[in-house]
Amino acid sequence: MRRRARIAPIALALLTGAATSGAQVRALDAPAAPPSAPTRAPAPAARPSSALAENDLDRLLARLDAEEKALRAELASIGPALDLTRRRMIARGRAYYRHVRAGFLPVGGGFDALVDHAARVERTRLALERDLAREAELTRRSAEIADRLTRLGAERAPLEVHREAMNRARVALAQEEERRAAFARAFETSVRPDYLAIYGADVGPTELDRRAGFRSLAGRLPFPIAGRAEVRKVSRRGAGGPGVELTALAGAPVRSVAAGRVAFADTYADYGLTVIVDHGERYYSVYANLGAADVRAGDQLPGGARVGTAASGPDGAKLYFELRRGAEVIDPGPWFGM
Repeated sequence: MRRRARIAPIALALLTGAATSGAQVRALDAPAAPPSAPTRAPAPAARPSSALAENDLDRLLARLDAEEKALRAELASIGPALDLTRRRMIARGRAYYRHVRAGFLPVGGGFDALVDHAARVERTRLALERDLAREAELTRRSAEIADRLTRLGAERAPLEVHREAMNRARVALAQEEERRAAFARAFETSVRPDYLAIYGADVGPTELDRRAGFRSLAGRLPFPIAGRAEVRKVSRRGAGGPGVELTALAGAPVRSVAAGRVAFADTYADYGLTVIVDHGERYYSVYANLGAADVRAGDQLPGGARVGTAASGPDGAKLYFELRRGAEVIDPGPWFGM
């Protein structure tokens, strides 16, 4: 009787402590997260600069892409882990409730049974607290990842715009280089035209051109713009020789001074929209500052064929014209009889 009298206060203390702990667990509305490793500070937003090298930009975007991929993979793994933790919390919460409801029932099994019961209650309570802490940690990390993904999108947007601008600039530069190369190639080869068109009874310059070639037109080369035009000699940057500028009415048609093959028809540096006609024997005529071109590279033209229109300006249409022997600019004045 005395031993049972001593056991009763001990069991009462154990169960009272367990019940008190259970009440504390149930009263936890928002358990504090356990200490965790400090979150890596987000990288500062990268600001695009015109001086930023393309390789550096690509590396920066690759780093952002890799970080985003890793974060999305981690976020995808948090969902199942959070679901498992919550299901485990429900199961342990129910078990804990059953243990606490048991109260003094294990006393009938003796002291050892009572101690085992109290230990099970404590283990369940600690496991439940760990689950609560784990849920809080996963929820916090999920919010951190979502916030970082939002900031990554904000960081990437101006970089992608900058890269797109650099790509466009590179393409434009490549196109410009190709035009320069095509302009230079236009003066590298020359063949005699396969045919010449003769209109009606006109056996003047066209017939002589057919028999003697482009050189036969020296001193009486027709102007590329028909009708009245003001002509003056000019030198264009990069030309290496004189040309002529013809001022006419806006939209005046521009015609080939002799038969030939179109060797170039595109925009070129300081020349603007330009057409080059190969007249054979390495003679070329150049028509620059066009408002529109009516021919394409490879077209065969008779003498007087329309190649385009002169570009309009505030003081009329101004056509720039050159003659070349190979790549060398020759004075067109004597050819026009000027």
